[in-house]
Amino acid sequence: MYSPERPPYLRYLALLGFLVLATVGGGIIHPIVALAPVLGVAVVWVILKVPVRYPVFVVTYLTLAVDYVAERPQSGLWESPLYPIGELLFAQLSYITKIGALRFPLIDVLIVGLMGLAMYRKVVGSKIDPPTPPMPRPLIAVTALSLFALLFMEVRGVVRGGDFKQSLWQWHQAAMMPFIVAMYHYALRGPQDWPIIAKIVIAAGITKALVGSYFALVIIPALGIFVEYTTSHSDSMTFIFCLLVVLVRFIEQPKAAHLIRGLAVIAIIITGMVFNDRRLAYVSLVGCLLAAFLINPWTPLKRFLVRTLPFIAPFLIVYIAVGWNRPTGIFGPVDTIKSLIEGQGGEGNLDYRDIENLDLIATWAQFPLLGTGYGHEFLLPVPLPDIAFVFPQYRFHPHDSLLGLFAFGGMLGYTGVWLYLVVTVYMAVRAYHRSPVSEDRACALIIVGIVAAYINQVFGDMGIISYICTFHISVCVAMAGKLAVLSGAWPMPNSTLLSLSPAAPVPPPGAISFPNQEGTAATSGTSKAS
Repeated sequence: MYSPERPPYLRYLALLGFLVLATVGGGIIHPIVALAPVLGVAVVWVILKVPVRYPVFVVTYLTLAVDYVAERPQSGLWESPLYPIGELLFAQLSYITKIGALRFPLIDVLIVGLMGLAMYRKVVGSKIDPPTPPMPRPLIAVTALSLFALLFMEVRGVVRGGDFKQSLWQWHQAAMMPFIVAMYHYALRGPQDWPIIAKIVIAAGITKALVGSYFALVIIPALGIFVEYTTSHSDSMTFIFCLLVVLVRFIEQPKAAHLIRGLAVIAIIITGMVFNDRRLAYVSLVGCLLAAFLINPWTPLKRFLVRTLPFIAPFLIVYIAVGWNRPTGIFGPVDTIKSLIEGQGGEGNLDYRDIENLDLIATWAQFPLLGTGYGHEFLLPVPLPDIAFVFPQYRFHPHDSLLGLFAFGGMLGYTGVWLYLVVTVYMAVRAYHRSPVSEDRACALIIVGIVAAYINQVFGDMGIISYICTFHISVCVAMAGKLAVLSGAWPMPNSTLLSLSPAAPVPPPGAISFPNQEGTAATSGTSKAS
């Protein structure tokens, strides 16, 4: 006789009581520590039951949406409701737990833990996660090379007498990039997960834009002071990512629904960008759109723009000329253009960034091939204003991280660290011209745009030591590899850990597919959508 199993009420009550007591006890030590019991139970549940892509999605959203405490969000004047989560993720655990040995943030633990869990399941043949398509071996090699190049720069710097403690934070986030790429590779099923990633980034961008708008419209007037930015510098990449998703998706798949949703997202994101007031965001957006324009084939829209530009150009020149000396009101955008050309010091003067760049070039000139190595400050042949009272380590972390790579790593270190960006663009562009699915083509264009935005962020705002920027570029690297393999742009590799996907990913609902006249036939791992 069948007898239904009785729910284990007593075990549930015991677990609930333990969590309540542990939470109260943890709250006595630190409010954040109170979350530890719940997090512990959640970790056990994820390990035993949940496909790894779901916690990866959660970590991605939290990384991009909560306050990035390393960059003094809201100019350090106000803590949003998301600030405690940001502190939990990005502050050193030694600060939170008072255990001196834990000199790393929780986000590192999550990255390595999720990557390790996914790899373990792959090795033992677990059925919790579905098969994932492999990555091109050249992309794997140059991604690993980035880590080895950073380690070489670290060893060289310490051997030359560099400060070991300071050196660790010069390359920490960049060194996490290969691990984040591996996490995404083993977690994502393929291009069919791209729409989910895009929605997560848009949700995070909207969250940041709303927080910044509230701070600008409510908190700042109450304080009665001027602030330079609302959320944080690295949020520019999140805003650019959101705008690229809606713009490129409409270009590849013109639909009224995409237009309506896109306009709503653009209105919110642009508001957040304006309040955040980062010139680099606008430069990055133009660069991303230019990259997409050059890669895109001669569609009717591209032909229309090319034919219209000669007629619009004279009006743009007159607009800039008239607003150059009165960059206010409707000529406000001209002020951004002018500041990019003249710098904040004005015409004929060098601002802080100009002087810093000259000093970085002079530092690189001392060791052009190998650089100084990490743990060393850049030289000051041109006197630079001392900002140690707000940023004591400023000579270890130049604003221009690109020139910083040259100064600390020379030509050899710079090439080793950044070669993966070249291969990522190569794979994405090849996949774009061979993919028959519009959603995948849009993904490829967005990847190229995000690489351009990342380079801008590294060049202008210390993007190489930002977790936000590192997460953006890492998911693009992983997805570029999957797109290249599944579109036939790169041969399908095969190994134990990088097993073949049994079938091509199913195009997302509403995706438009069409015969590919430019590329070759798809490999055995792909099939054309009808």
